[in-house]
Amino acid sequence: MTNPKNPALQLVSDTTEQINRAVFGAGLSTSGAAGQGSSSSDPSPGQQSEGRAVQSIGQTTAIVIQDAGDMLRNINAVEITAIGAATAAWIATQEPSYGDIVTASMATMQTAAALYLTIGTNAFTVLSQFSAAPAAAAKPPAALRTRVKGGEHARR
Repeated sequence: MTNPKNPALQLVSDTTEQINRAVFGAGLSTSGAAGQGSSSSDPSPGQQSEGRAVQSIGQTTAIVIQDAGDMLRNINAVEITAIGAATAAWIATQEPSYGDIVTASMATMQTAAALYLTIGTNAFTVLSQFSAAPAAAAKPPAALRTRVKGGEHARR
């Protein structure tokens, strides 16, 4: 399923599909029940262990990305509050130094967004190292191949 209008949804879909391939094998259909691959024989204990390890790594990387999202939200909340307070003081006092506070807060939010992108890319890279499909793991989905520049996203 591709969703060109929502790259974040596509990223989640691509990552979930990659985890499913790594855990259950390439023959898993998206409509199949969890744990049922396409082979007629049961996986060996070693394959089951590998599948569980990849699933655990997938869950861990998801938690890392969630924590990074929380960090980004928290930083943005603090910085937006600082911008609001500095703007109000700037208007009231006409003191130009409050403009520096606004600029610094904007820079902090851009740095946090870039850090979020780095965390997501690194999490994807770690997960890819444990994937059963190395060709698909060589390049992250298009939604991860972006860079934050001046508050805008630009494709690599």
